[in-house]
Amino acid sequence: MNNTSASTIGSRQDLDSSKNSPSRMEGVTLCSAFMLTFVLVVAGNLITIILFAKNKNIRKKNLFLPINMAFADLFLGAVGLPIYIYDVGFYFQLWTSRIGNLSSNNRLYIFFLAFDTFFSQASIISAAFISCERFYAMYWPFKHRTLSTRTYRILIIIVWIITLFISAIWTGSNLLLSTKHTMFVWGLYTLILVLIMCGCYMGIWRKFQSGSVATSHQQNRDLQNKRLTKTLLFVSGLSLLAWLPLIILNFLIFVCLLPVQFKFYFMVNLINYFNSFVNPVVYALRIVEFRQ
Repeated sequence: MNNTSASTIGSRQDLDSSKNSPSRMEGVTLCSAFMLTFVLVVAGNLITIILFAKNKNIRKKNLFLPINMAFADLFLGAVGLPIYIYDVGFYFQLWTSRIGNLSSNNRLYIFFLAFDTFFSQASIISAAFISCERFYAMYWPFKHRTLSTRTYRILIIIVWIITLFISAIWTGSNLLLSTKHTMFVWGLYTLILVLIMCGCYMGIWRKFQSGSVATSHQQNRDLQNKRLTKTLLFVSGLSLLAWLPLIILNFLIFVCLLPVQFKFYFMVNLINYFNSFVNPVVYALRIVEFRQ
């Protein structure tokens, strides 16, 4: 879920005003970590999607939104991450190329900016929809059970429409205006997402605490719903926690004009990208059908 990494690449001189000469050892370490993340993200999410497609036991409508999130993470890791690894290695002078890096090659920069923003936002918006869907499942369980597969498909279409709208605003603002002006708009968008997700978390937590959610004396279906809710909230919560540090760092850099060495920015993005691999691990640990 690498949200605003691309925007900063075009203004690298602003970030690295206080940097020393890049260390090749740091570059090798970071590139190795990014490459490992690439393998894990692609393999984990690809396996998750294949299992969902092949296994009828886990092809449930409740998992449509998590699989949609895995789809976004897969493309983000398979296409966006290799370009980012190339740029990291170029920055640390591990290799050279005639096409240059994202700072010097305008076409490559625009492609990465648009692609990275689109699929990262598809992932975080899917996480927000998962939170809302679980909130609905906890407070109106009987109505939730009557939701059709068609309803979930419509929700997924809405996710991608919102993603297209948000990513178009972000990409266009970065190219036509400046990152500083874009961050003010992005701040409002981030605040809305955080409030929605945190509101759902708090509501569900209160429902758990009230004791009105399923107990050991209630139906097995309710117990499974409660466990699934905890699992999916954990996944969406991790996505939010991995996304916020990058947003905060961008604000410190472009709004507060705080000088930051670019290697630290790479580290924050590493955490952000790695989160895309955590989700399949959580599914395997928490969902019996996936683990089997």
